[in-house]
Amino acid sequence: MPWMELALQQARLAAQAGEVPIGAVVVIDGKAIAHAHNAPVTLNDACAHAEIQAIRHACQAVGNYRLGAQATLYVTLQPCLMCVGAILHARIGRVVVGCAQSRYNGDLKQSLSVFEQAQAWHPCVFETACMAQESEELLGNFFKVRRKQREETVADLASLMHLPNANKQTIDQLAQLGFHTPQDFLQTGLEQASKILAEQSRVLKTGQHTQQAAILASLCDYFNGEPVRSWKQYL
Repeated sequence: MPWMELALQQARLAAQAGEVPIGAVVVIDGKAIAHAHNAPVTLNDACAHAEIQAIRHACQAVGNYRLGAQATLYVTLQPCLMCVGAILHARIGRVVVGCAQSRYNGDLKQSLSVFEQAQAWHPCVFETACMAQESEELLGNFFKVRRKQREETVADLASLMHLPNANKQTIDQLAQLGFHTPQDFLQTGLEQASKILAEQSRVLKTGQHTQQAAILASLCDYFNGEPVRSWKQYL
């Protein structure tokens, strides 16, 4: 628990920097040799997840890209597939997870079963639910504030054409989903609206309507309080 508390401290620093609050700590032989938090927005680096940052610092500290089975990584949120790959490449022997939720890796056991079939697999024990409530509350409060701020922005929109990346085809798509004015999104709730748009984005992508699928995906993040990004980044 003391090591997870240190990871939570890092997660709080991430929140203060406007990053999704995730923190990580690498411990070897009872000593924390590295700690870090989420920083993709700050560093303009899609790979700058807390786990990756902590592993990088730890490898520099020990002078070896393989941290070994004696290393334990503590992280406040279940690692995504990219981070699981980095964990296995570093040959970390144990991972302790706070919050077991992740939109990028919903089923940890299923993901690990894929890795376990690879010739490069190295045994790694994953333990979940260490200070889970604290980790979940930190994430939940962060996005609650972000959505509240976004609600105020949406309420001030004169029309849906002022949504980021929106064009005439987007407005038609939104109308088919029952969204005709900014108030429609507020009445539905931005979190629920985001889920509706995400599902429609998947349908459009299957039908090869890639631009509109990307625009709706960008709006999902927008409604969740993420910074405004070009739809081209969602292709």
